[in-house]
Amino acid sequence: MNKQLTDAQFSIIRGGLLERFLILLRITTAEKPHTTRKIFFFTLIGWTPLLLLCAAEGLLWGEKAQVTFLEEFATHIRFLIAIPIMMVSEVLVDKRVKSVVNQFTFSKLVADAGKKQFERAKRKADNMCDSPWAEAIILILIISNVVFRINANSTGLTSWVFPYENTPHELSLAGYWAASISFPFFQFLVLRWLWRWIIWFRLLLLISKADLHLHPTHPDRAGGLGFLGERPVVFGPITFMLGVMFAAIIGERIFYLNVSLKEYYPLIIAFAILAVIINVVPLLSFIPPINRCRQKGITNYGALIAFLHRNFEKKWVENINENKSLLGSEDVSSASDIGILYEAIIKMSPFPFDIRIAVASIIISLLPLLPVLALQMPIAEIFQLLAGILL
Repeated sequence: MNKQLTDAQFSIIRGGLLERFLILLRITTAEKPHTTRKIFFFTLIGWTPLLLLCAAEGLLWGEKAQVTFLEEFATHIRFLIAIPIMMVSEVLVDKRVKSVVNQFTFSKLVADAGKKQFERAKRKADNMCDSPWAEAIILILIISNVVFRINANSTGLTSWVFPYENTPHELSLAGYWAASISFPFFQFLVLRWLWRWIIWFRLLLLISKADLHLHPTHPDRAGGLGFLGERPVVFGPITFMLGVMFAAIIGERIFYLNVSLKEYYPLIIAFAILAVIINVVPLLSFIPPINRCRQKGITNYGALIAFLHRNFEKKWVENINENKSLLGSEDVSSASDIGILYEAIIKMSPFPFDIRIAVASIIISLLPLLPVLALQMPIAEIFQLLAGILL
């Protein structure tokens, strides 16, 4: 018989091939994430070799290329900002996931008949995170992409990656390291987070199918599941990191290729929708149990109200001439209280969140775009635009 996972054992973050490799190198341990060490290690293998190779080839700055290494800020943002955000996010997301999952037990939302299924859902999520197969498949996909795109110069500009004007698809030494090590490694870390999001989605889906003891009269109007939609959103740090990368790519194209920001408006809207999807869609798993709770509440409380009203009419209405003390009667108070509860059930939301979580997701993901807006828009206009959106 499988034992119940403790809080320390359960995680959708720790585990996998990369985690085992880092433990083998003693950069991290099974007990502690050692975030600072991981940031230093990833910078050492991803960014530092590019700096040294560009310095050796004269591509660090100067006129040898149109875009030198120090000028190509998207690369620095990837390895000096985005990767640290991802590493810090591991701690934040892990803590938030555990808090959400533990709330089901703390609030006694899982009925006795559903406890085995609840623990099974946790164990499946933990096993998915620790399985090497997902990361192995991600690695194969990235290697395949490197083989087919290693000599692709999409900008047409000479850069520290493609410095030769006569042979625009020939890579520099730093370019080879970037194409074969640095960029694939960054892609691996991003796709690894996509896998964790899938685990999170499946975990909530499995929990939603367990026997849950929801309360139709709960003040959160979600049967007691309102905590799922409380901020901070679980994957908010990751949508912020994606926003940082998205802003860097757009900013670089605006700065070097003179592209208008207006051309990216559809893409910005699509990205905002993606941020909402990342943070909201997994929570939609609980629509069926909330709806069942609402329907059951309407049925049960509707029957209770009918019973109370029949007794009320029999006692007070049919014998109106005999009853002189209706005001202040407990029967009136009880009927009124049950009516208020019934109205609360009718107003139950099918979603365990409100519009604020969608707004928070959009703000978190688009916040890094503010410096990009500053490239083509005065600061005063930016604040006016933000005020128009938020107020």
